[in-house]
Amino acid sequence: MPTNNSDNDDTLVWGARAIGLALNLPGQKVFYQLERGRIPGAFKMGDRWAAPRRILRRIATGEPPPIDA
Repeated sequence: MPTNNSDNDDTLVWGARAIGLALNLPGQKVFYQLERGRIPGAFKMGDRWAAPRRILRRIATGEPPPIDA
């Protein structure tokens, strides 16, 4: 039986604005952080940013991101 554990949520959050909303950061600040590689797990595909929801959730709650991020 599958469990509903939020740490196993590997869905992606697409776009700098959506990542900012997940981290409660304003658009310019999150874009600055993304461009400098300061958001663990975030990556750019084409011209669009993405990040795993589980990692953003951990960052937003003050937990350290997983080592593999």
